[in-house]
Amino acid sequence: MTSIDRDSPVPIYHQLKLLIREQIESGVWRPGDRIPTEQELCRAYDISRSPVRQALSELAHEGVLIRRPGLGTFVSGDGADSAVTGEPLKMMSSDPYWSPVLERVSQAWNEEHPEQPISFQMEVVSHRRFYNLLTTAVGNGTAPDVAMVDVVWVAGLASSGFLYPLEELDSRWNHTAFREDLYSVFVAANSLDGRLYGLPVKADASLLWYRKEWFAREGMSPPQDWESLLAACDHFSQPAVRERYGHSHPLAFPGGPAGGEATVYNLMPLIWSLGGRIFHPETGAVVLDGPETRRAMAFLRDLVTEHRAAPPEVVTYRWDAAPRLLAEGKAAMALGGSYESDVIRDAGGWGREEFHAQVGCVAPPALPGGRAVSTVGGISYVVLRQCRRPRLVMEVLQAAVAPEVVGDLYRAMLQNLPRTSFESLLDPESDPLLTRAARMIAAGRARPAVPEYVKISRQLQAMFEAVIADDAPVEEIVARTADFIGAISERPCDHQ
Repeated sequence: MTSIDRDSPVPIYHQLKLLIREQIESGVWRPGDRIPTEQELCRAYDISRSPVRQALSELAHEGVLIRRPGLGTFVSGDGADSAVTGEPLKMMSSDPYWSPVLERVSQAWNEEHPEQPISFQMEVVSHRRFYNLLTTAVGNGTAPDVAMVDVVWVAGLASSGFLYPLEELDSRWNHTAFREDLYSVFVAANSLDGRLYGLPVKADASLLWYRKEWFAREGMSPPQDWESLLAACDHFSQPAVRERYGHSHPLAFPGGPAGGEATVYNLMPLIWSLGGRIFHPETGAVVLDGPETRRAMAFLRDLVTEHRAAPPEVVTYRWDAAPRLLAEGKAAMALGGSYESDVIRDAGGWGREEFHAQVGCVAPPALPGGRAVSTVGGISYVVLRQCRRPRLVMEVLQAAVAPEVVGDLYRAMLQNLPRTSFESLLDPESDPLLTRAARMIAAGRARPAVPEYVKISRQLQAMFEAVIADDAPVEEIVARTADFIGAISERPCDHQ
């Protein structure tokens, strides 16, 4: 292989990884040599930073490369076959940007425990296929030691017996103090039958991204409710405005199963802003089929079919399509999440300061007179029952969620730690996104932490797609979805 083949089914990052290995094995780059920088690799192969980062991160975790902050990335002194030093902890994740955090954690652990060094060996897989790949690995007896999972999956994995309850792994850990420092939604989302199974490591909130300079040039404020959202969409739909900025549609968002969990994450605030819910908080009955959901879905359909604010093709968008369209100047706004800052910066080619200058965010627009409610989500570490050294892993992971260990790195990466103590590290002037996201997280709503959530989510994704793409009455689509969710969860369905 001598170049990147964009028509190949092999991911670009993996092709680059093979190319770098070939350069090392053929002697072009020898042990101790510094390889080209990320920017130089991007230019050489005409690819974005995301696949470059992922390829370099995986090669570093495999011991092929060594990263030296401020100096560059070097071929390992023992050559391409060099083994990773220390106890290897196998991890599965869908986040290609998370390697710097793991490097920081392993460095902190190894400095404090030189007699028992560790290293992370991370397998990065597609977010869309992650849940199936993880459960298949468990069934095959090849599960990793630890996985970074969407918080809504914790209850299901725990109920299947795949996970260790964290209290079993370290009796010296102050669980009570840790729980009190978590945002309340993360305690419930990571627990089953009162026991904590997930260690929250990343918090995020759904929001509306917007091109800050475009809005300033047009003399407009970012939308605060549905009426102002429609007004902004109408304005940016004008031919003269489209010609000025070169965008195709004012708004972008994932709208169907192709977007996976991102579709539910981004569109549930339409329902929540009206007070709608999936389950009744006290009786547990399915209450999705109510006037709030029907009204929200009618608005979603009109947004696409009547106002043409977004194209019908949103039902085919993958989870990262909307933030990329925003960064590439093909949309003025995008419904998304605070976790997408890396995707936007990568697609726009922006550093931290330029990102803040180009992109702003507000809470998801609410119904006039209603209240904006963000979806609160995040990622948790879970320790698999097949883990070879579960107590060691638990001790290491405690450093991974400690603000004093990773807080400054989170700020640099524009990511929120799901602990209230993290807020004391934030400066509203230099950390505008993180400060706003922290407020949205504190006041937001989590998706239901129930064992059947994965199946429920698929029904919600299908509902959003049908509302946008089908001609069936909204009332019929919502009622059918509620019945399916009732059957899946074995709960009564209350049609209102």
